[in-house]
Amino acid sequence: MDKAIFIKELRDIFSGLNEKDKRYSKVWLSDADFGGLYQSGKYNLYLKAQNQIPRNKTEISFLIDLLDQKLDKDKVPYIFNIEVFNTNEYARPDRDDIILYNDELIYNAA
Repeated sequence: MDKAIFIKELRDIFSGLNEKDKRYSKVWLSDADFGGLYQSGKYNLYLKAQNQIPRNKTEISFLIDLLDQKLDKDKVPYIFNIEVFNTNEYARPDRDDIILYNDELIYNAA
C-alpha cells in the first residue's frame, strides 16, 4: 500500500464530509503500537467531534460504514482502531501523528 495515497484518500473523505456537515473539528492518524517491537503498518484513527455526540457507539458505526463505502477495500484493514472524542474532551495528536483534517481555532500569543 502506498502510504501517501492512503493519507490523501482519508483527507479527501473527511474534508468532503466536513464541507457538508461540519461533523469533526480534528481528524488524525497515529501508528498502531504493538509494544514498540515492530512497525505494524496499521493506524489508529482519531476524531474530535465538532459538537456533542450523544452515543459514541453510533458514531463509530457511522465511521465504519463511511470507510467501507469510500475507501478502497484493500485499504480498510489498515485502520486498526477508531476512537471518537466529544467536543469537551481533551484530545490532541502527538508530534509524529498525521493530521488529516483540522478545523480547530489556533490562538497565537503575540
